[in-house]
Amino acid sequence: MAAERGPCPGCGSGPLVQDAHYAQAQIVCSACGCVLAEGLLTGTYGEERHQREVAYSQSTGQKEQLSRCLQRGIRRVQDLCKVLQLPALFEETAVSYVQRALQHPSFHLLSLEKKELLGGCCVFVACRQHNWPLTMGTICSLLYAKQELFASIFLSLQKELELSVPTLSLADLVKSHLNSCFNAELNPSSDYSHSIEESTLFSRL
Repeated sequence: MAAERGPCPGCGSGPLVQDAHYAQAQIVCSACGCVLAEGLLTGTYGEERHQREVAYSQSTGQKEQLSRCLQRGIRRVQDLCKVLQLPALFEETAVSYVQRALQHPSFHLLSLEKKELLGGCCVFVACRQHNWPLTMGTICSLLYAKQELFASIFLSLQKELELSVPTLSLADLVKSHLNSCFNAELNPSSDYSHSIEESTLFSRL
């Protein structure tokens, strides 16, 4: 086997190797076994039969690879939602988006790092749609990601899935935080001990 350059677009690892399979040159991933490219056969009956077998195997392998990729993406989103202590409805929304995104052709060739950020973008979108005060800076710090890269993937996700993502102004952000604080104050079990009029804080913005 001769090693080829570049990581596997399916699993993000590698290296890619050239393998002779049924007298046919193929490029396969040494980590997940996904067939990425294959040559042409001569066309005899026996070779055509092998070609059909290889095509079936490749198709099955791609489906299995997509299934594993989906499972990893869903786990990443669920873990991130748990860290952020988001409601179950938010998690369900984010999971539905990451499922759609990972099955979209535009995101099939993303690197492992970008797929990690794609899950974060789905959580970010879910929070915005439910008016939850999550900033891009917060989620980037959790993912150890550069905001420029995160923003580019977020814009691609919004465009390809045609998502409606409301903007969050500074006043909206402060209001959401205040609502959380005031709700905590009304909770008898809360340790919240400071009472500030909401209108007073808004007048200071």
